[in-house]
Amino acid sequence: MSKIIVVGAGINGVTSAIELKKRGHKVVLVDPGPLPHPLAASTDISKAVRAAYGPDEDFTVLADRCIELWRKWNTDFGIELYHQSGVLFVCQNPMQPGDFEYESCRLLEKHGHRLERFDSFTFHQRFPAFAPDRFQDGFFDPDAGYVESGRVVATLLEYAKSRSIELREGKFTALDETDDRVSGIVLEDRHRISGDAVVMAAGAWTPYLLPFTQKFFRASGFSFAAEAAEFFPAGALSIFRSRYLSDRLLRFSAKSGSGKNCKSRTRTGNVSRFFQTRGHTRRRVRFAQISKIDNPGAR
Repeated sequence: MSKIIVVGAGINGVTSAIELKKRGHKVVLVDPGPLPHPLAASTDISKAVRAAYGPDEDFTVLADRCIELWRKWNTDFGIELYHQSGVLFVCQNPMQPGDFEYESCRLLEKHGHRLERFDSFTFHQRFPAFAPDRFQDGFFDPDAGYVESGRVVATLLEYAKSRSIELREGKFTALDETDDRVSGIVLEDRHRISGDAVVMAAGAWTPYLLPFTQKFFRASGFSFAAEAAEFFPAGALSIFRSRYLSDRLLRFSAKSGSGKNCKSRTRTGNVSRFFQTRGHTRRRVRFAQISKIDNPGAR
């Protein structure tokens, strides 16, 4: 049995710790706390879960496996962490081969998803929260949904402790390297934790915690913005400020239906807008260039 140190108690760290424990190892899970950490990428209100990844069939297959595991966790933990609400993909123009939505639809149907296709007329009848005649094509995948991501991490942490995984609060500062090998980690208070192996699950902090990884790792920032009012009927959109981002960046939800927070995915310097509304639908709207002056709060 090996002693393995896992640095970072977000979703990747805690699931790694649980799996290593199942394989018979002694595991120490290290995180500066509090847990779930409010700035961890996996700590949020909700995150979409879907198997639509354009033409990337490998990700579609993996996502289908994950959705089954989410359902199993609902049963094992006796609480609904994964909500199979369905996810909606919409297009302003008819889908064409090579488009993300077209290729996603093709692969999802290939893998047995029960998709609901629609045109501009049937779409507005089915989803009246959206502005009429705005979208021409798209599909609804009822097998997808969302997870209560912060609650998931909290649940898994409690499960990890019940499996005798040691949870150590402390800030990682360096690997403890002796005789050309890693023998553990060093914390900010200079306390050393010895181990046979170290698993770094620190996400975007990795290039800063391990400077040598900056040669091949780069942390990118994700910004929030709300400029999608044109896609909804007048009065259907409620805008509110995010706690963690600058005042000029906004999250939004739709009043009609069960709205949830939106989150953008972006390459450096771009903002990609998403929105979620009835049935926690999800839609990429467009990209826009931003600068440090426009967005001084983005990390």
